[in-house]
Amino acid sequence: MAEKNKHLTHIEDRLLTDGAAGAKEAIKILREMSKFLSGDGGAQVSITTKWDGAPAIICGTDPEDGRFFVGTKSVFAKDAKLCKSEDDVTRMYDGVLAEKLRVSLRYLKGAEIKGVLQGDLMFTNDKTMETIDDKRWLTFRPNTITYAVDPHTPLGKQIERAQLGIVFHTKYTGPSLPEMSASFKINDGDFKSGGQVWAQKAEFKDIGNVATFSAGERGVYDRAVNKAEGSVKQAKSIFEKIQTGKKSLAIDTELLKFFNNYVKAGTNIPSVEQAYAAFQHHMGIEYNKVIKKNKTLKSQSDKAFKWLNTILWIEDNEKEFKMLIAAYMNIQFAKNMLVNKMKKVSELRLFVNMGDKYEATTPEGFVAISNKSATKLIDRMEFSKLNFTVPKSWDK
Repeated sequence: MAEKNKHLTHIEDRLLTDGAAGAKEAIKILREMSKFLSGDGGAQVSITTKWDGAPAIICGTDPEDGRFFVGTKSVFAKDAKLCKSEDDVTRMYDGVLAEKLRVSLRYLKGAEIKGVLQGDLMFTNDKTMETIDDKRWLTFRPNTITYAVDPHTPLGKQIERAQLGIVFHTKYTGPSLPEMSASFKINDGDFKSGGQVWAQKAEFKDIGNVATFSAGERGVYDRAVNKAEGSVKQAKSIFEKIQTGKKSLAIDTELLKFFNNYVKAGTNIPSVEQAYAAFQHHMGIEYNKVIKKNKTLKSQSDKAFKWLNTILWIEDNEKEFKMLIAAYMNIQFAKNMLVNKMKKVSELRLFVNMGDKYEATTPEGFVAISNKSATKLIDRMEFSKLNFTVPKSWDK
């Protein structure tokens, strides 16, 4: 079965999930982004904006029977769920999701979709007028972010008229759904926007050159990338040595959890030395959880022996291991420079509802597309933390 667009990896996590190839690709993306944001020609990367929509909608023409369908990512499952009529929706889904799919089926038929597209649903009948910062806005909140637009502007009038809003980011091609492959190149003629459907491409647009690097900014950024590349080289072959394919209690698996814990806590990785010591402590905690669940002394002893071997291996490879941590931190630093520049660009105002007030925020992040693969560029300290802290009162 062909690969579908189901999961994107953070650029710094490519070191842990894809080994040496992932490290090389991460540096390449950072290099190409320097060209992209400096207006140089020939950048071998394209950028899309991540919209905080939900649910993911896949829609278009089923090549096997020529009928229009809508669905979620389950259209690619073994027991595929394609909704070609409202009766199909009722039979396969219920609740809020079913209603969203009914509306999608009803209105996306008129969007003249070529082939099969995937997008994030932004609104249906859930738009509302709200006062934020003493101004009236037309708003919609598909997930964590509340999007706001002045209803008196041309964009506001388009959104107000529309019964459905969607942002497309992936196109599928192939003789049948199971055989389809994903690409991130969507053409203007692949769908129609207007009237009852407000549809957009996720392609990043630098409106007014707001995100363009100055000569000085490019110099600072390029030095940051050089530093990241230097730490990757000094880590040598450790990226390959830790690859297990996400086995339980393995170093690659636990490093992903370990670094994500800083995101959940809302704190930066303090330093290479502190992270090196903290990770060994983390491994002790994780192994201890498993040891306590084992019923026999032998099984407990076996797990304790594996923990000891893991710690000894880390200490035997201390220099390269620390360089792996440094590479992770340096790539994250360079990525944040990119994101902080690009997130200044948005046609809509973005807010988060903190329960008692609204706070201004920025786009969720971006996706870098290189060599037909896609990698997330997200300020995890800002947006990912919102996913853990913003009150959620809607039915996913």
